[in-house]
Amino acid sequence: MIDKVLQAIEKYNIIRSKDKIVVGVSGGPDSVCLLHILCRLRESMNLGLVAVHVNHMLRGNEASGDEAFVEDLCAKLNVELVSRSIDIKKLAKEQKLSLEEAGRIERYRLFDEVADNYGAQRIAVAHNKNDQAETVLMNIIRGTGLDGLKGMDYIRGRIIRPLLGINRAEIEDYCRIHNLNPRIDSSNLEDIYTRNRIRLDLIPYIDKLFNADIVNGITKMADLIRDDVSFIENQTDEISSKVKKKSDGSQVVLDLAALKECHIAAQRRIIRNSIKKIKGDIRGIAAVHIDSIIDLIENGATGSKLHLPHGVRAAKSYETLKIYLHEFEKEDIYFNKKVNIPGITIVNEVNGKLEASLIDVSSGTFNIKDFRRASDTSCVQFFDYDRLREGIYIRNRRDGDVFKPRSSNGTKKLKEFFIDNKIPRETRNHIPLISKGKEIVWIIGCKISDKFKVTENTKIILKLSYENHIENN
Repeated sequence: MIDKVLQAIEKYNIIRSKDKIVVGVSGGPDSVCLLHILCRLRESMNLGLVAVHVNHMLRGNEASGDEAFVEDLCAKLNVELVSRSIDIKKLAKEQKLSLEEAGRIERYRLFDEVADNYGAQRIAVAHNKNDQAETVLMNIIRGTGLDGLKGMDYIRGRIIRPLLGINRAEIEDYCRIHNLNPRIDSSNLEDIYTRNRIRLDLIPYIDKLFNADIVNGITKMADLIRDDVSFIENQTDEISSKVKKKSDGSQVVLDLAALKECHIAAQRRIIRNSIKKIKGDIRGIAAVHIDSIIDLIENGATGSKLHLPHGVRAAKSYETLKIYLHEFEKEDIYFNKKVNIPGITIVNEVNGKLEASLIDVSSGTFNIKDFRRASDTSCVQFFDYDRLREGIYIRNRRDGDVFKPRSSNGTKKLKEFFIDNKIPRETRNHIPLISKGKEIVWIIGCKISDKFKVTENTKIILKLSYENHIENN
């Protein structure tokens, strides 16, 4: 047993010398075996161990007995223990989760908390070869791709599974040989949960019917597929680097045209990985959700948006597909402030500052041509002040706004201008505009109006300078 664990440690580099490891210990055979083995390796590998036990408060005295057993075991093995009681039934009801899912979430949340507090590099959990087979079969029943067929990894982030290559019978033999007397969770013997029914009914039935060892067969398949998935992911990363335009903790923005050119399998993986990037995992996102995004890419109208589970959003723009969480959605805003001329106007809603000043060119000191050369996208623009004396406002768009772009032949609705220039719908409300009534004088950062530009007849120039990303006081 020790040799098998050491082989896994070396092959997958799951533990290094001097690592501090948080060990999840329920009191059952798997976790007791794991803790005992790590204790035997503690001195030779110079490991620091901290055990964590969660009392789910579901089985009354039996659960209390598990907790007492773990406390006694850790004392005998000289391992520090963090034990916590959590009302999983109450949490599951509040969060509308199954007991299994709520328990898993709380366990891993506590593991992470303890690991952070103790500066641990690894979190060891006791999944074994049988658990791996059960997981793969569950995934097959639900419907899965290669990622579900590869099952669990020996290492994922700081989670490690040193016993993943060892079957349950070997673990039980180890516990007997070392007189560990682990606890038996009575709920594991009830066939009311999917995993238990797979363990107690399906696997024995397949073995008997086909004279097979389905656990070993599935784990061999999972090992092979894991290598295949690793190769595919490396290829996907190369493709993704050409498709991805922006990626941070709140959103992933993909080039729509480049994404459409990808093979459908690459599209699915890029989308899955994008969701994982912003959400932290892919739980709750099924194949049907990925396919709905594929359909959005191919058939969705520009500006269309999908609402997926767990607050995941996908929005199609003219040139991009944006995947993000709803908490980072831009809220609808309204701002409309009279511009101080001369002076500074602050627009907190878009973190902007507009500075206005007047330049008298009638004296002949200035060359009027110098004020007609600003590029459309410059945030410093010049206007004929006499046409704007009645006052101007800095605001966002309104129904009925009209605009005559510089050097154009006619006036059009602002909405039509946005559409023609492929300005994403979700950003339009956040674009600051300079207006005179319904007439747009300047779409800041985009274009000025032909009606208010500087001409040879201009006597006084209005200079407007806009800055973004200011700090609010």
